[in-house]
Amino acid sequence: MPRPCRESYGDQKPPYSYISLTAMAIWSSPDKMLPLADIYRFISDRFPYYRRNTQRWQNSLRHNLSFNDCFVKIPRRPDRPGKGAYWTLHPAALDMFENGSLLRRRKRFKLLKSDKDRLENELAALASLNRFVVNPPPPPQIVQTPPQTSEPPPRPKRPFDIESLISPEPEKQPPPPPPPPPPPPVRPPLYYIPPPSHNPQPPYYSYTFRFGPTLTAV
Repeated sequence: MPRPCRESYGDQKPPYSYISLTAMAIWSSPDKMLPLADIYRFISDRFPYYRRNTQRWQNSLRHNLSFNDCFVKIPRRPDRPGKGAYWTLHPAALDMFENGSLLRRRKRFKLLKSDKDRLENELAALASLNRFVVNPPPPPQIVQTPPQTSEPPPRPKRPFDIESLISPEPEKQPPPPPPPPPPPPVRPPLYYIPPPSHNPQPPYYSYTFRFGPTLTAV
């Protein structure tokens, strides 16, 4: 596509619409995208007419960028510092101009609502990713608990009066002695001797084992 030179129109207004001027600036970039300030600079450098009344035509051009679907606003990449996003042409809008001529535009480029919503969602996701790369979240902080120290037991409270102020601190009472061990359990004897009998029969002894058979000796 032939590009007009600086001397083509001089101080006269060139016969290009704002959409054509913007597309011309974007196509001149190696990356096929430019920030808004570079688009202004390209137009001012190529056409002396736009070096005056800059605020008026720049406002009109910015309005055309925002309200035409053929231009897509791309978030700035993290490796490219600076201000403002980039502007590029939608891939489906490359044949918008008849025979590649910026002087003849076929018709206004319009995206379907579904395609426009999908594009906006993708650009929003790209912007979020760029912010995450530039400002990653801080690493989680490890909370260290201080070591627990044994505190001394609280002192016993005393009544607040004159006597308590002049009297010495009460001495600590020694701890009570431990209780005595329990007595051993009383076990019954393994045998028992019956009391003497008053029977005039000859004496005998009877031994009865508690856990065995009864043995009797006469």
